Amino acid sequence: MSTDHDQTFENQEDIAKAAILEKVMKGRQPTDLMLRCTILDAEGNVKTISGQFKKSDLCVEHRLNPRDLRKIDSRVPNLVPTILVRKEAILVNILHIRALVKADAVVLFDTFGSVDSRLHSVFLYHLEHNLKAKGSGVPYEFRALESVLLSVLSALEAEMVFIRNLIGGLLAELEDNIDHDRFKRLLHYSRRLTSFQNRAKLVEEALEEVLQQDEDLAAMYLTDRKNQSPREPHDHEDVEVLLESFSKQVEEIVNEGETMQSNIQSTQEIVELILDSNRNALLALDLQASTPSIYQHW
Repeated sequence: MSTDHDQTFENQEDIAKAAILEKVMKGRQPTDLMLRCTILDAEGNVKTISGQFKKSDLCVEHRLNPRDLRKIDSRVPNLVPTILVRKEAILVNILHIRALVKADAVVLFDTFGSVDSRLHSVFLYHLEHNLKAKGSGVPYEFRALESVLLSVLSALEAEMVFIRNLIGGLLAELEDNIDHDRFKRLLHYSRRLTSFQNRAKLVEEALEEVLQQDEDLAAMYLTDRKNQSPREPHDHEDVEVLLESFSKQVEEIVNEGETMQSNIQSTQEIVELILDSNRNALLALDLQASTPSIYQHW
């Protein structure tokens, strides 16, 4: 009797699992195979806003490998900042921006669940303006790349200013009055600064990595390649100057973060010494208070 009951239960369990699996598969398939994109044309006008595109179609159209798209898919966790140079495009994944830059188009990959909507709005406005500035003589792809890097740099600078104000205000408070709550806040801000530093360093490393590759730098001249006049591996001064300029500015932010971290560490050491000294003073006071009673007992 119990065997029949167990068999029925197992069958029901299998049916339930199959139903859940089917539901999950149906829910996942469309999003896993699709990416949301905003596309700007050769004139700098927004042609498509948050359109749904199949990954396979994007690969074919832009001559990419599927693994290239993994580098800019916001649903893939812990993406390291990268600048990839391909035959007809530059793929950029740095902080809040995931973009594919071509000689006559920019594809922005919308970040799912992003809280940086204001950053994206400002970036898109600047990108449109920069792409329409044909009179500058700068190739389309470099105007796009400049907007990308400027947005990244602005985001880093804004966060640095915010953290600097937090830490500066707290260090000033600790000069006037040391207590455990302020000390805990200092530890929290220190961890936040460390996290920021790590992100800024990864951005710096991404820029440095591409700057060391002569062939990649030359291949970034997408307009020349499109016009059947590709650059020689050593002929890449313009884009090198552009990338180096931003790399130096990111390096300055990283250095400021290190200086700030050093100041925090010095303050922590001083605070710990003062707190230890206060504890020792309290213990000595407690010992002095208990000494007379010991003598009285004897």
